[in-house]
This record gives sequence, structure tokens and C-alpha cells, in this order.
Amino acid sequence: MSNHEDDNTLEKMRSSIVKAASELYEKKGRETSVEDIAAAAGVSVPVTYQFVKKPADIMMLIVEDWQREFMERVLPVLNEPALTPAKKLSQAVAHYFKVVDQERSKVMMLYRGSRKLDKEGRRRIMALEIEAQEVFKSILDQGVKAGDFKVADTGLAAYNIVMLGHMWSLKSWHFKRLAMDIDDYIDAQLENILPMVGA
Repeated sequence: MSNHEDDNTLEKMRSSIVKAASELYEKKGRETSVEDIAAAAGVSVPVTYQFVKKPADIMMLIVEDWQREFMERVLPVLNEPALTPAKKLSQAVAHYFKVVDQERSKVMMLYRGSRKLDKEGRRRIMALEIEAQEVFKSILDQGVKAGDFKVADTGLAAYNIVMLGHMWSLKSWHFKRLAMDIDDYIDAQLENILPMVGA
């Protein structure tokens, strides 16, 4: 078997483990065992132990997968020279909010369970959140440099965008009451975000 095939097999196993871990953790919380995950994923226990050894590892695996999906979607936007900063910002916001929508239960799980992580786990969660914030900050910095945006603090503005994404999950009851779907929410938030940054 080639290295490429090895990598593909490992990635498939990882994806199965992440999916199983997400579903089980949502139902059982920290009582989810590695053996439970292995059985649900159809993967051996020793292989599962390569990815998760304790409840904190399960949460980290889930959050890292969520972040990876966002970065895969947004990197082509960041590297597209033909797009204006405003277009890049709009597309990056849409990608981030849609990943949050698709992974809504994981966002809720993160907010509920992150307090129980050890110091290293909390540090890793914070680093992933900052990584998302840096995506928006880089776009805002580009816009300010090009004279398209007027933002006093691009770091704070970027973090506001990240939190607006989280709000879709955390306050879903409110948006459901307003009969908003994710596309409505993205459009409404962009109507606020773009004028705020001077686009």
C-alpha cells in the first residue's frame, strides 16, 4: 500500500471516529468511552486510541474537525486575488456561519463542555478560536490597507464576527421565532457588518 493510500485510509478512519464521537458525545457526554466510539465507528479499539484516549480528546477532535472544514472552505477565498476585500469578507462570513449552522450541536457541546477541559485542552480551544478570528482580521487588514474599510481595531471587529457566528447556534430559539434560516441570518448580518467596517 502506498503512503497516499495509507493517508486516505487513516483519514477515513479519523472521519468515522469524529462522526461517531460527535453523535455519542451529544447523547452521553463525558460518559462516552473509547470503546463506545470504536464500536459506533466500526474501527478497532487500538486504532481509536490513536485519536482519543480521554473525554477531552473527543471534544478536541470534534472542534479541530469543525475548524478544518471552515479553513478548507475559506482558504480559496483568501487566496483569490480577483476578489475585493468586501467580497472576501462576505464570502468568509458566509462560509463560517454555514459551518456553524451545520455543526450547531458541536458548538453547543463546546460551550457546555469546555469548562471541564484541562488547562491544555482549554488553551487548544482558545487557539482554534483565535485561528478563526485571524482569518477575518487578515481580510479586514487588507481592506484597511486598500482604503476600502475604516476599522479602528481589526482584531476586535474580527472577534465580533466570530461571536456573531456562534450566536446563530447559541440563540437559535430566537431566530427560529423570527422564522429566519441560515441564509436569512447571513444576509441580515452582512447588512450590518459591511456598513460597520465602512464597505
